[in-house]
Amino acid sequence: MDMMDNQSDALTLWDYYMLNEKTQVSYQGPFDRHILYAIGSMLKGNDVDDNKPFNKKTFSIFIELAQNVASYSAENIKINESSLGIGTLIITEHENYYKLITGNLIYNGSLDKIVDKCETINQLDRDELRRFKREQRRGPRSSHGGANIGLIQVALLSSNPLDIEVIAIDDDKSFFALTVKIDK
Repeated sequence: MDMMDNQSDALTLWDYYMLNEKTQVSYQGPFDRHILYAIGSMLKGNDVDDNKPFNKKTFSIFIELAQNVASYSAENIKINESSLGIGTLIITEHENYYKLITGNLIYNGSLDKIVDKCETINQLDRDELRRFKREQRRGPRSSHGGANIGLIQVALLSSNPLDIEVIAIDDDKSFFALTVKIDK
C-alpha cells in the first residue's frame, strides 16, 4: 500500500494512468446502474482485445469494483431519492493483462477496516480465500446490504493481489484507489 500526502498527488496518480497506459475506459462521476450498464454493455460487446469480447471474469470484477464505489464512496449525489457514490474507473489493456482501477473518497473512519481487509485478502492463498469468503457470507450483512465478500471474490477471480493506494485529503477523508490486475 502506498500512502500519499495531499490531493495534488491524486491528480498525479490519475494523470499517470491517462498518459502512460493504454486506456480502454476512463469514467469519473456517479456510479449508478445506468452508467454501469452502459459501460458493461460496451465492454461485453466491444473489441477490447483485438476483436475478442471482454471475458466474463473481467466483467465480473468490473461489476464488483464499480458496486464498491457506488456503495461506499464518501462523495455522493442524490438522484431520484437514491444516493449514488461518485468515483473514478479506469481500465487499461496491456499485452498479457488488463488493469481495472477504481478510486473514490472514503471516510477516514472506514479506512483502517478496508485497508486491513485488503491486506488480509492479499496474505491468503486460494483455499484460504474460499474459506474466508464462506465465513464472511455467514456473518452479518453490511450496512449496505452486502455480505462483505466482494473484494474476496475479486481476488479469487483475478488470482492476483489487490493493489491499494491511499492519499490523505483532509482530517475526514482520503482518496482510496484499488487496482486489480487480470491476466489474459
